[in-house]
Amino acid sequence: MSFPGHDFEASKPLQDDPPSYNVIAPFAPPDSYPPTAPSPEIMGIQSGLELLLQINQLTVREKFTTSQGWGRCFDVLNNVSQRIFQAQQRVECCGPLYDVTIRDNGGTQVMQLMENCGCTCTREMDVQCPPGHPVGSVKLHWNNLVTHLSVMNANKEVVLLILGPSLQTSIFGNSTFEVKSRDEQHVVGVMRMESSNYVVSFPLDLDVTIKATLLGAAMYLDNLILSKKKYVERKARSSD
Repeated sequence: MSFPGHDFEASKPLQDDPPSYNVIAPFAPPDSYPPTAPSPEIMGIQSGLELLLQINQLTVREKFTTSQGWGRCFDVLNNVSQRIFQAQQRVECCGPLYDVTIRDNGGTQVMQLMENCGCTCTREMDVQCPPGHPVGSVKLHWNNLVTHLSVMNANKEVVLLILGPSLQTSIFGNSTFEVKSRDEQHVVGVMRMESSNYVVSFPLDLDVTIKATLLGAAMYLDNLILSKKKYVERKARSSD
């Protein structure tokens, strides 16, 4: 989330070399995405993430927006449209650029999505589970030709890429983004923006921490698109 008066593209850093971006391709073979998560009996899984073990699709559905501390609110649904999480985005003057609390249906906080610093050319959001314990992060690469984000694990190693239409030209209407292997050779998932919903598909046996990071990535991407839309609309009004 941006500070008041802080535009999404206020700075103009050097652009990365554009990655290739093709139309949706067949899904990748199993050896092209991060390893399968261990079972809870063998190795502990962060509390709350066990809900992601048997899921290969999530839908993020916006509920409402307020202006009193808490901003946008969302339901996170599984592949049979059951709500498994609730998310609230906090909006504070002089607070974090992006701050989302994700709770389970019992009200227990499961995840925190946080982007603290807006004073550098790099945009990066951390996925914490539980809060204060990073399990992954999402980094935006500045590029006018395509939307390019890196999905990283807790060690800041790139495990997946998110590629799609440019935020400069394709931010209004429905959009589709590919989740690709880090060598860009295989499509391992899809993010589809449909009206006010985001549908995220990924392999069933993907590591649960990467599933959680992809959920965070979808919400972060939605926020980036919304910020860009507001910037374009303000610019259009000021030119009238």
